[in-house]
Amino acid sequence: MEEELKAAIKKIVISDHPKKVILAGPGAGKTTLFKELLEKNNDGARSQLVLTFINNLKDELDEKLGHLAQVFTFHGYCVKLLHENPNLREGLSEKFKIFPNLPTLIKRDWEILHTKEAPKFVGNMRNTLENAESDFYLSRSNYYDTVSFDDSIFRVHSVYSTGKVKVPRYKLVLVDEYQDFNRLEVSLIDLLSLDNSIAVAGDDDQALYSQLKGASYEFIRHLWRADEFENCELPFCLRCPEVIVNSFADVIEVAKQKKLLPGRIDKPYKYFEPYRRKDSTAHPKIKVLEISAQQLKTNYLGRTVAHIIKKIPKEYITESIKDKFPTALVIGPKQYLSQIAKHLQDEGFIIDYRAGGEETTKITHSMALPYLKENPNSNIGWRIALEADNPNFSRSALEKAVKHQKPLFDEIEASYRDALLSEAEKWEKPVEIVATQHESEQPTIKLTSYEGAKGLSAQFVFIVGLHNGDLPRDPNNIKELEIFRFLVALTRTRKQCYFLWANRFAGKPMRPSEFLRWIDKNRLSGIRVDKDVIKRLN
Repeated sequence: MEEELKAAIKKIVISDHPKKVILAGPGAGKTTLFKELLEKNNDGARSQLVLTFINNLKDELDEKLGHLAQVFTFHGYCVKLLHENPNLREGLSEKFKIFPNLPTLIKRDWEILHTKEAPKFVGNMRNTLENAESDFYLSRSNYYDTVSFDDSIFRVHSVYSTGKVKVPRYKLVLVDEYQDFNRLEVSLIDLLSLDNSIAVAGDDDQALYSQLKGASYEFIRHLWRADEFENCELPFCLRCPEVIVNSFADVIEVAKQKKLLPGRIDKPYKYFEPYRRKDSTAHPKIKVLEISAQQLKTNYLGRTVAHIIKKIPKEYITESIKDKFPTALVIGPKQYLSQIAKHLQDEGFIIDYRAGGEETTKITHSMALPYLKENPNSNIGWRIALEADNPNFSRSALEKAVKHQKPLFDEIEASYRDALLSEAEKWEKPVEIVATQHESEQPTIKLTSYEGAKGLSAQFVFIVGLHNGDLPRDPNNIKELEIFRFLVALTRTRKQCYFLWANRFAGKPMRPSEFLRWIDKNRLSGIRVDKDVIKRLN
């Protein structure tokens, strides 16, 4: 196995083909491969570029590869380019701001001006559509001197695609998680690949972002079948114990039998015994916990998860803290996560959980204050405030600002303006309180959605809410995305995986997920948790 792995990596590293597509399943050792590719071409960190799509992955790659390359999320890279090159900004100042909710504000501006529903600005940008509607969006973005995520990429792509500005040159461009990029991002990668050597890594089995950002696994499938790219593979899972890798294979096999993954790229995904023999022996089965009933008052789910976390061996905790990954990762829908989180907090555990989810938060009054403190005339600052507070003069002020491009400051009533500027003057950036665990003693715990689990791994993984109606939504009409969610959650596991489902949730009868039937029953160990078990835990 070790020789086969070395040969697979060597084949990729020694190849001089300028365009490579690398299929790599969860935990396949991409970072190690990336390091060797970057070391081969090393001519200083600024000469090479690594792109990924979420901060979880960016931070990890930056820590391990930042001395060899510039590492960015796609949005972060485009913001950097906009700051550096005035020919890309086209109406923005050098000191433009970033506000994630900008599309919401511009949507409202359109509706004020046109008195009808706004176009799908973000969706159109993700599909590279340039028209009068995108011109309106960019004009308002210029007025606010502010960008968001997709529009920053759209701006860069629009200029580079004309050829008026040359694409940056690098010795090597590495792109990770290609299956999670949308058409706009893929189109910009295509432009980068015209005059740069490029290696694209991904896995169509891990495509989770089709609903959230318009990504598609078809892009990586296209590259795999295109003559322009050399096909490469990393055949092993270096992260997971044997039962996880075998269960992954079970799910794929049943899905294929049911003809649910048409067009999937067949690829090796093999257990790597040299790394995971000890873990596989210690944790030979996935544990299925059938909770008799779940409600916040009794909280059997929370109690069960807390009890298991308390029993995690100290050496597992020490290893996770040392290598900077969670000791325990709880994955599932928020209605289950929120109840588990409450019990863990009541028990005194320090947890990482964003109750509002992974998406951008609602626009609030306090968001305007830092912009107005820096610049009392800030159009974006006043626009945020009007959106959040909706004072009685808001619509008339916005109508004048939208139609005539007048500064918003001039349209704000004096009493409101003075009160808000006084508040902004006193505003101070909140001090971030970072909770710390005493090394080797307190486990690190994260609770997240299926999508939020991308880029993460943990010693113990709890997949909660495994019911028909949750995952999958309809057992008679299972979607590809639901299969991918299950596979991604499963393969976060370094040591032990738990599946949790409840016979009743909030008084409603539930049925175990169809996916539990897709795994060989000999790989599962069932435990029923009822009030008698809970009493013994206490």
